[in-house]
This record gives sequence, structure tokens and C-alpha cells, in this order.
Amino acid sequence: MAVLHQLQPSERGFSLRGQVYLDCGCRSLIVSSSLVRQGAKGWWVGVFNHSHSTKTWNATAVCIFGMEEMREQACASTHFAVNENHCEERSIKKSPTLIHSGLAAVYGTVVLNQIVLFLGTDDGQLLKAILNEDMESNCPEVLYEIKEETSIFPKLRLDPVDNNYIYLSSANKVRRIPVANCSRYVSEQECLSAKDPYCGWCSLNRRCTLKENCTRSNSTKGWYNISHAPDKDLKILLSFPEKNKVAVSTSISKPLTSCTIEIVKPIEIFCEIALENTSCVCTLTNRVTMDHDCLVLEASLSSSSWNISQTFQLENCPRCINDGDCASCKWTRVSPATACQDSCSTTTASQGIATTQKSEHIKIHSIEPLWISTLGKSEITVKGENFTRASDIKLILTGISGCKPDIIKVRNVLNDTQMTFALPPTRKEAKSVCIQADGRRCSPAITLHYVSPPSCFGITPNTSWISGGRKITASGRNFNVVDSVIISDDQRSNLTVSKCSGNESEYHYLTPSLSHATEGKVVDMILKVETTFIPCVKLHYHPDPVFINYQLHTELDPDLELKIYKENDNLNISKTEVEVYLSYMNGTQTKKVWFNVQNITKKPDRSTILCKFKREGTDKIDFSTVKVFVKLGNFELEVKPTSSYIYLYVLILLPIVVGVIIVAFIVTRYKSKELTRKQSQQLELLEYEIRKEIREGFAELQMDELDVVDSFGTVPFLDYKHFAIRTFFPEFDKLSGGFASIFSEDMPQSRDQTRKDESFNMLHALICNKNFLVTLIHTLEKQKNFSVTDRCLFASFLTIALQTKLVYLTQILEVLTKDLMEQSSNVQPKLLLRRTESVVEKLLTNWMSVCLSGFLRETIGEPFYLLVTTLNQRINKGPVDAITCKALYTLNEDWLLWQVSEFKTVTLNVIFEKIPENESGDACQTIQVNVLDCDTIGQTKEKSLQAFLNKNGFLYGLQMDEIGLELVSEEQQRELLDIDGTSEVLEDGIRKLNTIGHYEISNGATIKVFKKKTNTRPGVDYSDEHCHLILPDSEANKDVKGAGHKGKQKFKVKEMYLTKLLSTKVAIHSVVENLFRSIWSLPNNKAPVAIKYFFDFLDAQAESKKITDPDVVHIWKTNSLPLRFWVNILKNPQFVFDIKKTSHIDGCLSVIAQAFMDAFSLAEQTMGKEAPTNKLLYAKDIPLYKKEVKAYYKAIRDLPQLTTSEVDEFLTQESKKHENEFNEEVALIEIYKYIVKYYDEIVSKLERERGFEEVQKQLQQVKALFDEKKKCKWI
Repeated sequence: MAVLHQLQPSERGFSLRGQVYLDCGCRSLIVSSSLVRQGAKGWWVGVFNHSHSTKTWNATAVCIFGMEEMREQACASTHFAVNENHCEERSIKKSPTLIHSGLAAVYGTVVLNQIVLFLGTDDGQLLKAILNEDMESNCPEVLYEIKEETSIFPKLRLDPVDNNYIYLSSANKVRRIPVANCSRYVSEQECLSAKDPYCGWCSLNRRCTLKENCTRSNSTKGWYNISHAPDKDLKILLSFPEKNKVAVSTSISKPLTSCTIEIVKPIEIFCEIALENTSCVCTLTNRVTMDHDCLVLEASLSSSSWNISQTFQLENCPRCINDGDCASCKWTRVSPATACQDSCSTTTASQGIATTQKSEHIKIHSIEPLWISTLGKSEITVKGENFTRASDIKLILTGISGCKPDIIKVRNVLNDTQMTFALPPTRKEAKSVCIQADGRRCSPAITLHYVSPPSCFGITPNTSWISGGRKITASGRNFNVVDSVIISDDQRSNLTVSKCSGNESEYHYLTPSLSHATEGKVVDMILKVETTFIPCVKLHYHPDPVFINYQLHTELDPDLELKIYKENDNLNISKTEVEVYLSYMNGTQTKKVWFNVQNITKKPDRSTILCKFKREGTDKIDFSTVKVFVKLGNFELEVKPTSSYIYLYVLILLPIVVGVIIVAFIVTRYKSKELTRKQSQQLELLEYEIRKEIREGFAELQMDELDVVDSFGTVPFLDYKHFAIRTFFPEFDKLSGGFASIFSEDMPQSRDQTRKDESFNMLHALICNKNFLVTLIHTLEKQKNFSVTDRCLFASFLTIALQTKLVYLTQILEVLTKDLMEQSSNVQPKLLLRRTESVVEKLLTNWMSVCLSGFLRETIGEPFYLLVTTLNQRINKGPVDAITCKALYTLNEDWLLWQVSEFKTVTLNVIFEKIPENESGDACQTIQVNVLDCDTIGQTKEKSLQAFLNKNGFLYGLQMDEIGLELVSEEQQRELLDIDGTSEVLEDGIRKLNTIGHYEISNGATIKVFKKKTNTRPGVDYSDEHCHLILPDSEANKDVKGAGHKGKQKFKVKEMYLTKLLSTKVAIHSVVENLFRSIWSLPNNKAPVAIKYFFDFLDAQAESKKITDPDVVHIWKTNSLPLRFWVNILKNPQFVFDIKKTSHIDGCLSVIAQAFMDAFSLAEQTMGKEAPTNKLLYAKDIPLYKKEVKAYYKAIRDLPQLTTSEVDEFLTQESKKHENEFNEEVALIEIYKYIVKYYDEIVSKLERERGFEEVQKQLQQVKALFDEKKKCKWI
């Protein structure tokens, strides 16, 4: 029995008076205690434990003793001079107020006349229990959990300065924890019905808070707590009006809206409910047998303003229920888990076993497993007898007192001795499990341990050889609930490894083989618990060990000594992992001798494995047939011996080799002299060429400047509908067929928008049903032939159909994104939103395009158009091959024109005649145009038309293939053509395009632009039979005519011109940086609403999923905005502007887009000399960009969170902007095509789900209307 020094009220509080023995449900060992005071009253609260150390579901309990009762029962102690009379030692026995598997600390206090207990557990949980006036506990709330799961020390203390915090002490740390988590109650009714005396409803802020956290909390209506709750003094009253009937009512008469009554112990007895205004009558369907002397009844009542549930213990009531004799029937309100329990658990267990043997015909032998995680278990196995003869088999799972037990029906009866159940997820604790069948008493309770999901601390060793089979020991916590260990490799499917023996803190397994792995291959070790995948640690794979040779010493007869030499590696192999054996022939039989590995010594050049074997005197080994093998896990290798004849071979071969070398030297010396003479000449030419190119490249980098256009007139923005269509349907640059009719102007002018066709109205209403639309999308995505293209098209048509309902579209986007996270976050959450393989990913791209179209036009448009214009200007500054479009000045090495000869600039006076198509032009204009002597006639036309546009601000009025050029001279006028009779024909029959140099046009020459009479050759596309600057190989190898040095054309190599990439990058660098910073800056310290909203949404999802790795959220944001939207815009200026994108511009923009994405990457890039030039160009700029990007993300996160009304207002305004832009009916028809294609699968899915009955009818009506239209050929 426990001994307590009793405290008695006095003027100074409580003083020591005597001692008394306390008993808490046959628990006598006191673990922790607390004194609770309320005025003159006092209670002593103690945590008691059984004397045995085994952790069971009822190992600890909380009992509450009144100080007045203890004073009366106390016996004076000899250590205190209270009185001289000797009294008998007395004891006070109490039934537990609360039972738990591992309580370690308690602290009690009184708040609003309610006792609140804070309880610490031995696995690091802080619980809060609230007692009612009958000292019954509610279902305790978990306030805090220590991640390390260390035991909480017995002493808990409230913060003396701020009583809203409690100090929690455990190993090496003291934590300050809030006493309540009021924010989890979202509504006023929920807040007050929780009956937490710390929490109240803050009317001004409209949320549940502590009093100190509420504005104007001192006013009467500012903050009100449970004392203002409608069910404050509410109780359920019990009565037995007739035979087999139980009636319930409330102490406050009010009409009831719902009622539930059920007898749950010792068996379940259901009843028929009759609701009668302010009361509820239950008619029992089964008769209560007389051996059920203690019954547990649960009742739940609801009205318009409150919900209340209470549990009752009925003693000696079967006669009252069956016959109406209620003289001895007593009912009391109790906690669900302590009802109908004897005072001592040991007595209960023995009585339960005895009763089971008499009354039950099934027997329970064991339950496996008894340790599961809080995630639940899809299958546990119960072993016993007579299972197939029983019916109505249930498993009752009971946890901490005050919480309602879980009643689980049997999942599958396998045979007479085995059956299975599925256990739900629940909180961390040990629970009692019993099996009930045929309405009889439950079997004796067995303890089932719910523990937190496993976690890893590390592995030893952390490396493996490629062949696998190495034994790895993982250390951590709760490994006994792991289902399997998976090795995740990005180059092949996941591998499940075989488990060796282990325990709760250690897990042993053998590494699998990775035959494709290379040096430094790193794989992830992942723990699988049910359907959840938990990342553990990284495992490094290295190549298999390399064994050089061995030396076998037989002179130590009878012992054998074996030395095996191996190359040094990073595997850190221990001697226990190495197995060495020797095989030899004994007649026709092969015998093996196993060595003992003594040690492994490591030297700078190699490692030595020393092995010994003690040979018996009778053993004879034929050393001529000996083979030595080394085995490490799955890796086994025969080691070759050290050869003693190698030096003899070297001595014999050395003179022969020397002779051959001398002869070869004499023969080749003569030839080398001749070659040296020729090579010296070629090297001179090569040196000259390289020096020249390097000097020119250096001068260009230092002196060359690009005249960036400061003003380019009006930016040729596309209107919104064309921007949206090109973004939604990027594969259709030229809208044709059905997509063209999606514009609103294609609709009949007389169409009345207020009176749409009934079929479209019904289909639109169906799509506006959130549950139906989400189910529809999930069903379509599960169909094998619903391709990625179909998913993207469906998402785009859905965006158009809901263009004017962006608020609803955003809600759908949220739901689908959360569902996608559930699919992706198990194994590799960083892959979320990386690709466009689902409807929601394409939907997010479209949503960003819609919401950021204004920001793109107002902020990013001008710097982006300036980049495209500047890039075009830089490319055209140097030679451009008309056939391949490769240029000397470019950003992309693949588009670098390095086969160019010398060139010069020619200034032409171009005369533009007055034409009818150009009414705003002058009668005649002469404009100076700078071209290159290597430009073709077509390129000269392009530069002339561009010069006209730059000077006048408007187009000339004719397309390039509608105009001709004519050389004006005193002698004659001559039309200039790309191909004519004077064109040069090369050896292979390939014709070279005419250039300005071909016609020998000099500076100041006059060229006239005229309109062709007939367009004889529109859209010329020269074939392989033509060339411009890149000559055929046979011609390129010839000497250049008229050059100062013969043969220098041969020595042109691509690498000599790589400086042109750098000069182009330097020329446009300021424009690129201006564009980048326009994208990742916050004008006026405000982020676009769409970006702020979606980034906050991702942060909230990461927090709800307890993702603590900041890299995951960074990658989510990068995948959703830069990768999904900005890169798409940067690589496709034709989506934004009314321009034509050339293949060369596309290649340059790809380099800029790659640098843009590298700025958002978290991976550290290490560039070597062999790295691609496209990466090297911006390698030095990327670190600065990364810092700016991180600051950009942080600035958005630090901005005040948007309210729901602000987001809705923005989306509503965007919806109004785009009204009547698109023909929604066309989009609805396309959506309906997908619905009707998979109609049977959709209907089948709706039938399996609940609550879709009305939706099925609407879908059938829509199909009938569209079928009727189809018959009439309306669609």
C-alpha cells in the first residue's frame, strides 16, 4: 500500500497531519501526485501503477481523493506530535477516474469550477483531461508530443507568470507548452460544445481563442466561454416506462432533432427509436438475459443548438427492463471506458477467463501482431478455436478512459482457427483488445500497442558493393511495426529487401544487387508501413572490390597461411564479412578448405587480408590444383596467384622489344622529316588563323557595343483570347476546324445569352457540381486510353467552360491538387507538379495563364519584347546562313555559324515606291539600310522592310515574297534574285545562293523596291540542292581563292568561334537581367494575388502533411510557377506578341530559359571544362540569381496572408474581364464528347459512391437531350 502524508486546511493553507494508505483500483505504487485547491476545498490527485513492470493497457490509473475524506481516515504519525493516541492504519480505496497504459506525471488545477488534469506519459505525450461534477473524465486531448518520445518527468508546473502555459520537463530539455489548442475549433458551436474551460468564442475575431488572445475580451459579448454554452447545465435523464423500453429526455425541455440509444456492454443490443418531441423511446429488439447484471447504455441527443452524449451504467436492471420491476435497478453516469469494471483488474481478468470458459464456445489463443503503428493495420490475425461455428464476431478496441471504444467487425474468417480484422488509425497508446461472438461476453482483454511510425537514426555500414548481399544494420525506433524495407533507385523499380533478425531499435537486412550502378551511386532506404512510405537514410553503392592476387605459404606445415591483396576502396570491409576458401582436386572429387580471416591491414597502395588454416596431419593437398575464392555477400571471385615466372618472361621479351623499336625508329625517321616540313607550313597557317580569331574575339568583347533599341513603338501584344488559346492549346499555332469556333465572335449575332439551350444549361449545371466534377476527372484519369493529350485538352476545355466562374474553378484546382499530393507525397513528394501528365497539372498551367495575363501585359511585356527585338538585332549583325539559319552571333552553340569567311558591311540607299496598299506612306522614300556583303537577296529584303518599319513605325504594306529588288545604276537597271543564270554551280551540282558580294554591289549603291506583277515563287524553301555560307565538304576543303594564304579554309574549327557566344551574351546581358528581375521582383512590395494565394496554399499543405524539409516546398513552388508558366512564356514569345518565332530565336531563348530555371534549382552545379557551353555561359551569374530567387520566395511568404474575400474579389474581377470572350457551348460539346465516350465507366463510378443518385438522373437527362440533338444533326 502507498503511504501519503495527509494535508489539512489551516490558516496558512494545508499542513502535515498524519498518514493514510491509498488504493487506486488495486494499484498501490504512486508515480506522481498533485494537490488541487478551490477555496476551502481540496483534492489530492495521484497517478498509480501496478507493482509489476509489464506495460499493459491498464498499467496506470488516476484516482482523486477528497482532502476532507483523507483527514477523517488519516492516522497520526509518530514523526508528528499531533496527539499521543495510537490509531489503526486505515486505507482509502477508490475506483480509477482515468486508466491509461503509461502515465508518468500529473498536474491538476481548477478553471471555471472544473478540474483540469494535465497528464504526462512515459512515451512523451502531454494529455489534458477535463472532469465534470461527478469526477468523470472526458476523452483526453493530446496537447503535445515529444518527437524523441522520451518519458516526461513526474513534476509538471504551470507558468507562474502566464497560466496559459505549462512547463513540461523531460530528458535534457524543459518545454513551455500552451494549455489549450483553441484554434482547432472552427465554429462557435464547436468551440463551446468542446467544454474546454480555457477556450471561448471571440466574437470580434470570429474564432475560438484563449481569453488573452481575444480583442476586447473583457466586454460581455466580446469573449464568452462554456458558461454561456446552451448545454451548460444540460443532462440526459433515464427512465423505463414499459417492458423492453428505455426512455431518455433532457433536463432542459427542448424539441429534439435526432436521437441514438444503444446497449454496448457486455453485448450489443440494438433498439428501434421513436422520437417524441422532447423525449426519445427505445424499444429493445433482443431480450436482456439475467446474467447481464451490469449493462452499459450510450445515448446521444441533438437539438438545433446543442449536441450531448452520455454513457450510463445500469446495475441490477434486467428485471426492470424485461418485467417492469425497477426496485433494485440503479443507473449512474460514467466514463465509457470505466463502465462495468471491477475495482481490481487482476480479479476481473480471472473472473473473465472463468466466465469465458463456461459461456463462450470460441477460444482465443493469440493475436498477431500486438505492435502496430498509429497508421492502423489492414490485417491482424486472431488464432483460437471454433471460429466457423460462431456468428456476429466483433473486436472491441478500448483505449484511455473517457474515449469511446472502437467496435470492429470481423474481416474474414479463414478457417476454424484463424480470422482477420482491420484496425483503424488512432492515437499512440496501449489499448485493450477483446473478441465478442454470438452476443456473449467479451474474451479476456489482451494488450495491443499502438506506437508512432518508425524513424531512422542511421545505418551501419552505409556502403555496399554493387553485387549486394552486405548485411546492413539500421538503428532507430519502432522498427517492430515495419512491414518491409524498400531500396528506391531512380533508374529501376523499387526493390524490397529481405529482413534478417532484429528488434524494436534495430533492423537488419541484406542489400540487393544493383548491376547497373556506377561509382558513387546513392539510393534511398525507405520504410514501408501499410500504404505509407517513410524515408530513412541514403545508402552508397560502390563497385565490387578488386582482388589483385594471393600468396599461399605452405612452409609453416601443418598450418597454411594465405595472404590476399586487394585494391583500396571506400567499402570499409571488416574481417567478419569476408569468407575465404581454397578448393583442390582429390582424385575426381573437389574438396574445399575454409580459412579463418585473422585481420585486414590497409596500406597506401593496397590492403592485405591475412587468413590461416590449421591442417590436420592426415590432410594432403595437391597444391598444383589449388584455387582460391573470396566471397562477400552475393559477390564471389576466384583470385589469381602471384606468378614467379613473370620476371623470366620480361627478360626474354625485353631484347626483342628493343630491337623492334630501333628498326621502327629508323624507318619512321625519314618519313617524319618529310611530314614535319609539311606540318610546319600548316602549323604556321593554323597559328596565324587562331591568333587572328582570338585577337578579333578579344577586341570584340572589349569594344563592341550593341545599340539596344530604347523605343520600339507600340508593343504588338496579342489580345487576351488569342493569348489564352495559344497557351491552352500550344500544339495548335493556327487555329482551325472546331477550335476556331471557340471565339465569341464566331457565334451568331442574334444569339440570346440569357436563354441558352436547355441541354447546355443542364450540362453546365452538372459541371458546376463540385463532387460530380472531381469524381468525373478521377474516373477519366483511370481509363487506360485517356491519354496525356486527352487530359490536357479536357483541362483546357474545362477552363474555357468555367472562364466566368474562376472562384469555382479555383476550388476545383484546390481539391484536385490535394488529391494529387496524396498520390505523390508517399515516396517522392519532390516530383509533384514536375510534369504535365494529369488534368490538374494542365489546369494549373491554364489557371496561372488566366490570372497572370494582366501582370504579364503590364509588367513583363515590355522587357520581354525588348529581349526578343535585341536578340534579333544581334543575330542579324553578323552573317546568317539562309539555308540552316545558323548565325555567327548567337547564344546556342548548336546554331553557331563557324564556317564563315571574312565579311564586311555595305550601306545601301533603298528606294521605296508609293503603293496603294500603304495609304499612310509618302510618295517615295529613300532609306539607308546596312547589309552584309554575304547576305542573300532574300535577307536584304528582310532588312530593308525592317528598316522601313523602324523609321516609320508601320509596315510597308507588302509581304517579302510580293516585292522585288532592282539595282539602279547609270548603265542599266538589273533585278536581283537569289537564284538566276549567274548563280555559281559547285562540283556536286549544288547551286550557291546569290549575295550582295556576288553582284559586286558597293557602298552607296541604290536599290529600288518594287511590287512584283505575279508572285511566281511564294514561300521559297531551298532544298539540299542549294547552299549559302555552309559549303559542301568537298568545297570546304579547297583553298580559298584570292586569299593571302592558301589552304587556311581547312583550319576553321568550331571552338575558335565560341567567343561569339560570349560576346552575344555580354551584348544582351542587361536586357536579360532586367527581364529576370521584372519576373522575380515585387512592385510596390505586392505580389500578384494568384502567386501569393497559391504559394500560401502550398505552404499550408506542407504544414498539414508535416513536411519539414524546406526544399520540398521550394520545389513545389518552382514546379507550379517558373517551370509551369514562366518558362513556357520565355520560350514562346508568339504566345504573347503578334510576331513569328524563328527556329534560331527558339534555340537562343532555350538557353535563356535554362539559365532562368537554373536560378530556381536547389542543386549545386559544378561545372567542368567539358560542360556544355549553354550551361557555361551563365554559370557565374546563377549563384547571384539563386540568392535573388530565395529572397523573392521569402518576401512572398512574409507578406500578410490574403483573406478569402480578397482572393474571391480578384477572381471575380478576372471573370468579368473575360465575359463573352469564348463560345462556352463549343467547350461544353468537347467535354460532353469525353463524358459520352466513357459514359458506362462514369455511371458505374457514381453508382458505387453514395449521394450521387440525383446526379445520375441529371446525367441521364443530359445524355438524352444531346442524343436527341444528334439525331436532328444539331451537333
